[in-house]
Amino acid sequence: MLKKTLPKDPITKTSLRKILGVTPQTLAWYRAALTHPSYRNENRLREKLEDFDRLEFLGDSILNEIVCQKLFETFPEADEGMLSKLRSILVSQRILSRVAKTLKLQKILRLGKSLRHQFRGPLQTKILTDVLEAVFAAIHFDLGSDKVEHFILKHFRIYFDPKLLFRLDPNPKSTLQEMTLKRWQKLPEYAHAYSAKGVKTTVSLGRSRKAIGWDKIKRESELKAARGLIRLLRKEFGKN
Repeated sequence: MLKKTLPKDPITKTSLRKILGVTPQTLAWYRAALTHPSYRNENRLREKLEDFDRLEFLGDSILNEIVCQKLFETFPEADEGMLSKLRSILVSQRILSRVAKTLKLQKILRLGKSLRHQFRGPLQTKILTDVLEAVFAAIHFDLGSDKVEHFILKHFRIYFDPKLLFRLDPNPKSTLQEMTLKRWQKLPEYAHAYSAKGVKTTVSLGRSRKAIGWDKIKRESELKAARGLIRLLRKEFGKN
């Protein structure tokens, strides 16, 4: 009988310095953060590692605290509602997965074979988000709170721009609804036109304020239309 061998371990001090830009002291923290539960389920690990989900939980809390502090300092005129909206976008899967892909975490992630062939689309976004949050906790335990704060602010710096954030808003329909209810006490109206090319969505607020979104998928066309109307309203009334 052939003895089952583990795949080559991609998590080394050299790879971590190259990918994360940090010099690890205790490699075990990063092995735990970069070893997805699917890999553990399929392979008998030679070392005992901290639970991945626990690290993810802590990393999420660390990220939220640092992001909240930075937003509070950066936008002194923003009210609680605006700060909450900016925070929700910054810590969304869309932003986190972007950061993870920029870092190329997928190159050193240990993932089970059962998920390797599915590692794309929403599943990839979810896994990379979870892994990045676990990495935050690993850096915190290994190098301390100052280092993880520096790491997060370095890689999220470009996103502390409200114009960019609202373009990346994962739920622009909700944002648009909040804006229209706050200013006019009205909900935006969506209308759809279907053709062989896809779906044309028109979102309107009264007769004069409208935006159009095209896509093959109805939901995507609605999101594009909502983003368009948000841009028009912000141009008309300013960022608030």
